[in-house]
Amino acid sequence: MERKLAAILAADVVGFAGLVAQDEEGTIARLDRLFDHIVSMQIGAHRGRIFKSLGDGVLAEFSSTVEAVNCAIGIQKALTFDERRSGNNEPLRLRIGVSVGDVVVHGDDLLGDGVNIAARLQATAEPGGIAVSGEAMTQIRGKIDIDLEDCGYQKLKDTDAPVRVYKTGSKKSGAPGLFDFDDDKIAQEPIRGGCLCGAIRFEINQPPISTGYCHCQYCRKFTGSAMSTWTAFAASGVHFTSKEPKYFASSPIAERGFCPNCGSSLTYRLIRPRPTAYLVIFTGSLDKPEDYAPAVHGGLESKVPWLEIVDDLPRTTCAESRSLQEAWSSVGLANPETWGPGAKPPDVL
Repeated sequence: MERKLAAILAADVVGFAGLVAQDEEGTIARLDRLFDHIVSMQIGAHRGRIFKSLGDGVLAEFSSTVEAVNCAIGIQKALTFDERRSGNNEPLRLRIGVSVGDVVVHGDDLLGDGVNIAARLQATAEPGGIAVSGEAMTQIRGKIDIDLEDCGYQKLKDTDAPVRVYKTGSKKSGAPGLFDFDDDKIAQEPIRGGCLCGAIRFEINQPPISTGYCHCQYCRKFTGSAMSTWTAFAASGVHFTSKEPKYFASSPIAERGFCPNCGSSLTYRLIRPRPTAYLVIFTGSLDKPEDYAPAVHGGLESKVPWLEIVDDLPRTTCAESRSLQEAWSSVGLANPETWGPGAKPPDVL
């Protein structure tokens, strides 16, 4: 029986049964859009993996507790942003719970207390809010951009030991919510960028999802730098205003975009097991890269020894990325020792 430590995110739609009773077809269509275009995109962009879909909810795992909680924040912000831009007066609301703990690996599924606690925390969260365990709070304190209230020890189930719970506060009448965007933010100028020679320009009309440093050998070769910096956006929000980049399949699971004129590195996107709903833009190609500070380090197994960046950001290897594990496994290369430049699926070896 394989066990491991994982950060678990549980998300569930508030009042789903009642919404279906009122409008079955419309609610299911909205649910599909919510999970296909917001929840799964945020989880993938934060290097997580959905391991169970529950109709109106999902369970996902992350190697980093900070990324799990930042993903929860990102989902709630994206829902608010989508609601404000669409003018929808009856949006779907999510409750989200995050815990960290020991889990049992059962095929592609995960079982155990780490999963159960996340699901029970989710049920205690405010509609549109987040609840995290005390163990998770220990790891994220001072590393996230919202405040969580200490709600003390609570019995999440009669048979369980008490768990210390931290939650986002209730939204008071007339007060802005933790995940609200003001009108200026909604109507702001698009984010712009492009290549060195100017042949390729792009505009982005949605907020960033996640940011980071990547030290992997793929990014080193592609950018010609000891490490790269990246910012992920919803792919639907990125518009190339002149011409498209040229794309290069850098591995069986991903493609990278560049300018064929000047060679500038521009984009990265996982294409296995399916093209992601998010697109990674290399931060240096943005007109104002100073606005998008990295929040994580990835690819630590390839970090050059003479480069030291002193910070307390989460640090993980490629092998620890749940999204990369899923992508490589989909092409028959589940063992991280088989990953790397020149890697080929078994059927083409």
